[in-house]
Amino acid sequence: MKLKHIAFAVATMAAGFAAQAAGTLTIGGVAHNVVYLSGASAPDNFLADIAEGMMTGVTHYNASNYKAFAGSANGIPGITNGTKVVFIKRSAGGSAFGVGPVARAERVATINLNSCLSGAGTKASPFSCAVTASLDPGAPGYAGAGDTANAGLIPDFGVSDVEPVLFQEPYNTENDQPALTADEIARMAVTPVNQVMMGLAATNNVPASTYLSRSTYGAMLNGQITSWDKVDPSLSGDVAVCRRVEGSGTQTSYNWFFGNFPCASQEGGVVPPARMSDSAGWKAGGSGTTADPYIIDVSAGYTVIENSGSGDVRNCMKAANAGTDHTFTSWDSEDGAPRVFKATFSGGNARKAIAVLSLDSYTSAATNGFSFRHLDGAGTYNYDSINKTLSSSAGATGIAPSKSNLLNGKYDFVVEVSMQSRSVPVTNAHGDTVPAIAGVQKAFAEEFVKRAGSPTFTGNFENFGTKVSTPEAFASLPQYYAGLTNAAGSATDGSGARFADMYVSKFSRSANTCSPLKYIGN
Repeated sequence: MKLKHIAFAVATMAAGFAAQAAGTLTIGGVAHNVVYLSGASAPDNFLADIAEGMMTGVTHYNASNYKAFAGSANGIPGITNGTKVVFIKRSAGGSAFGVGPVARAERVATINLNSCLSGAGTKASPFSCAVTASLDPGAPGYAGAGDTANAGLIPDFGVSDVEPVLFQEPYNTENDQPALTADEIARMAVTPVNQVMMGLAATNNVPASTYLSRSTYGAMLNGQITSWDKVDPSLSGDVAVCRRVEGSGTQTSYNWFFGNFPCASQEGGVVPPARMSDSAGWKAGGSGTTADPYIIDVSAGYTVIENSGSGDVRNCMKAANAGTDHTFTSWDSEDGAPRVFKATFSGGNARKAIAVLSLDSYTSAATNGFSFRHLDGAGTYNYDSINKTLSSSAGATGIAPSKSNLLNGKYDFVVEVSMQSRSVPVTNAHGDTVPAIAGVQKAFAEEFVKRAGSPTFTGNFENFGTKVSTPEAFASLPQYYAGLTNAAGSATDGSGARFADMYVSKFSRSANTCSPLKYIGN
């Protein structure tokens, strides 16, 4: 495979995890080098595949919005084979946690690998573990210098659906935290990794014949269209939006594509996204606790639900389509803290909802009561789980979110996944001085970034191991893989088709989301 060099710098994790030396964690009496990746869920579908390719004897761990893999390093340049490594991925809070805590070297909550109650530790049955009680930045009680109670980990590197500069106030920062300054952004080495499609998604109770344009979909997201008869006169009912929390990279990409934020901020062309507090039935009851959630009365009218992870969005869509309640935890800007909410989709007919989701959710769409739709047209884009293929519904119009359209620049709701790390030492609010890193963490991160952008993990090119679960959602970047060749040095397959045309995009935004897609060629 032809690969242009990807330069990538990562930084160390500071001490701060309970009963743990800096950079190590003891599991079953054996010390493991910890590598902590925080941020977007975009690479989650092939995390296990990459982990099993970089380590042997892998033990799998899960918690809500966390995954971890412990094993022995294998075939990683710069790491001796057999070195014990535990790779932790946090998706809670989304992309913002792959940006702010990296630049500021902030302690954040993580999975507790020594508090697991069920599972077999296998890929099919991972250990189910607790999450540390550590606080995240912005939460009440998140202390400053001198505090030793917060046992959170500092991410070694981060991943976001878009580049760090897009995480600006007032719509794209997590937990009401201030945006990064120019100096803080400059602390990070930023690398575009691959392309991922974002999608228009609607519950199955929205007919496939419904025409969804960029303008009408955006108006529903922004609260300018609040009922379905304004989309199609034959439809009825109020609109429900299953979106992500502020600071999510997926949400940030929707704020850009449908609301021009932050790209048009200086020109006054921004349309703000609707928030949960804009829901007609906002806080109709409850107190925000697990026992007594805040009630969002969906029957009252237009409803917006802010979900922490993409799995929560899928659960929201499933509940809306089925007419069952959706209970979730989300940041409450009014209370300045995370709170528990319940959206009462059971209070009446099943609701028609749209979602904020990347296309890597296509394999689970049908089981969660929704489908991805064509852009500026009608029709659903459906996954056949038997043949593992995607196709448009009969009579579909507009632009399908297909890999072919992605590679050829025809479907432009696409972003470039970014990975970043601290390139200079940073002293955080807790007083931890986090130096630059060499050694295991850097070597592991460099190899992970290379593999995450490889056609092997964006399209199963020459993948002789476990196949990537959602290859149709991603494309490799032409900056790195133009002229892609196989192991034998050939640029074409047996029928003469170019490998680059199958796996590598011809267009790129070159790590600038506000730029239009530009032709580069592959």
